[in-house]
Amino acid sequence: MVQQFIENSANKGGARLILISSISIILLLIFIFWQQQFSLIVALALIVAGLGIFTGWAKLSEPRYLLQLDDKGVHYYHRKGSWLLPWSSFLYSGVPEFNNNDLAFIGFKVTHYDQFLQHLPLRLAVRIMTEQRTLYLDAVRQNCASGQCGLDSLSEVDNFVTSQQVYNGIKAAFAWRMQRLANSTGFELLIAINVAKDDAVTLCKTINAARLRQL
Repeated sequence: MVQQFIENSANKGGARLILISSISIILLLIFIFWQQQFSLIVALALIVAGLGIFTGWAKLSEPRYLLQLDDKGVHYYHRKGSWLLPWSSFLYSGVPEFNNNDLAFIGFKVTHYDQFLQHLPLRLAVRIMTEQRTLYLDAVRQNCASGQCGLDSLSEVDNFVTSQQVYNGIKAAFAWRMQRLANSTGFELLIAINVAKDDAVTLCKTINAARLRQL
């Protein structure tokens, strides 16, 4: 299979933003030196330019590619690590819905937890759970008519058992999270994206077509 790379939109524009913000700071400093005055507006402009540099640096720290498709499966790249989802471990990819609204994610219908969990980096698992915490809390509470069972569902579980292995700690928490997300969104594994819905649907079709060819 020829490798396919999906670029990360979060990585784009970082260098340009840093350049524009840096030039703005230089011009502002020249203005302050020339006019011998420092107003509130100038101070705010310096703060905005500084934030621009910080944002641009954050963009540059993002991986160049979001996904890689190859013989092994789907690789997801994050600044905290990467995971691999083998072709045989999921049925399809799609755009998830929640409360009748499309989410800014693409999802994977995972059927073989072990093939995924065994090689999931713990640091990345923690980061994903943190970044998607709001969505997860809403998904759990959606299935709670009384408003109390959602809190019960969030209680810690010591382990997660599959037909092949017993998982503890972070991986157990992540596996339980996968199941609960599937109950509300239809997908166990979600990846945040920043593209239009049509582009997200096209991406999912590309992944599904690659899976069918590979299997």
